[in-house]
Amino acid sequence: MSADPSMSGDFTRMLDATMAALRTVGPPPGPDADTPAVGEAADGQVRAEMGPDGRLRSLHVEPRLMRLGSEELTAHVVTAVNAAIDGLRTTPAPQVADMSQLREQLREVRDTAVPRLGSFLDALTEAQERLARGAQR
Repeated sequence: MSADPSMSGDFTRMLDATMAALRTVGPPPGPDADTPAVGEAADGQVRAEMGPDGRLRSLHVEPRLMRLGSEELTAHVVTAVNAAIDGLRTTPAPQVADMSQLREQLREVRDTAVPRLGSFLDALTEAQERLARGAQR
């Protein structure tokens, strides 16, 4: 009685099919996925940049605007930040997942675990055969 060689072959085929399916998902998001949303106020003198994660990345205020009163200056800042947030809402979120790490892990399983599983099954089968021969004596 020996291990069914089709068992490890089936496992390998399943992993290969899974990896092929992952390739159809598409590549990871490119550099455009990291492009900030920008909002401006006061004719571009106040500029806010929001990252795709919704956090404020930068805020630039032209030094000339520092002469304004605090209420007027903060109103321009609020306008610029809100415009950047609105820009995030109108930019569709990337729908492509980064599956490269999962693909690499599956490749590693296929290349290392499958042969080990086959060896393990062979050893178990051999042990069963020895036990069966010993019980028959």
